[in-house]
Amino acid sequence: MTDSSPLSVLIIGASGRTGLEILQQLSQDHKKKEVHAFCRDPFKIPDQYKQFCQSVITGDARDPDDIERAIDDSGSHVVIVCIGNGDSVAKSSVRTASARALADVMEKPKYHHVHALIVSSTGAGTSKIKVGMGVGKIISFHLRHVLQDHTGQEKAFGPVIDRTVIVRATALTDNKATGNVKEFGDKEKSPTIKIDRTDLAKWVVKEVCASGPVGGKVINITGIKAK
Repeated sequence: MTDSSPLSVLIIGASGRTGLEILQQLSQDHKKKEVHAFCRDPFKIPDQYKQFCQSVITGDARDPDDIERAIDDSGSHVVIVCIGNGDSVAKSSVRTASARALADVMEKPKYHHVHALIVSSTGAGTSKIKVGMGVGKIISFHLRHVLQDHTGQEKAFGPVIDRTVIVRATALTDNKATGNVKEFGDKEKSPTIKIDRTDLAKWVVKEVCASGPVGGKVINITGIKAK
C-alpha cells in the first residue's frame, strides 16, 4: 500500500451483527479505503449494508483456499475477523478453524503484508472473567465452549502475532452505546461487564484506520458510562 492508494479492508464474518456494525462504522470513517465483505451467504447481508462494500465475496472462512482467493480478489491489507456462532453457547470450532485458515495464508511470503484484527472475548486465552461473589466462574462455565473456541482462535495467530491485534470484548449489547470504552489488563477486574456492539465497532475502525495496520497487541475492552 502506498500513501496515495486506499487501505483495503476485508471483513470475515460480515453478515453477523458485529460484522454489520463494523461495516456501518467503516462507512462513516473519513480515511480513504475500500471495504470488502466475506461470508458464506451474501443474501444475509441486507442491501443497505451492501452499499458500503466494494465487493461481497462468497466463501468458507475455514478454507485457506477461499481466504487466499478473497485476499487476492480484494487486494486486502487488513483482515477483520468477527466470526462466531450467533448467540449459541454450544460446542463449536468455527472460530478456531477459520483462524487457522487465515493464519496459514498470512504465513506465506506472498501475504506478509497482510495484518489482522481479531474480535475475541474476555475470558479467552490468558484472561479471566472477574466478577464478584463467584459470578465470574459461573459465567465462564456457561460460556466454556465459546471461550475454548476463542482460545483456539487466539493461539492460531501465534506465528503471525506481530501482524495481529486481538481485542477481547466483554458481553456484547445492542442499542446501548455510551461512546466510551475502557481497556484493561488480563489480571485486572473489568470496570463493567458489557460493551455495546457500536462502541466496539468504533474502536475496531479507529484501530484499523487511524494509524494504519498494526500488530503485536492483545487488548481487553469494555464499555463505560458516558462522561
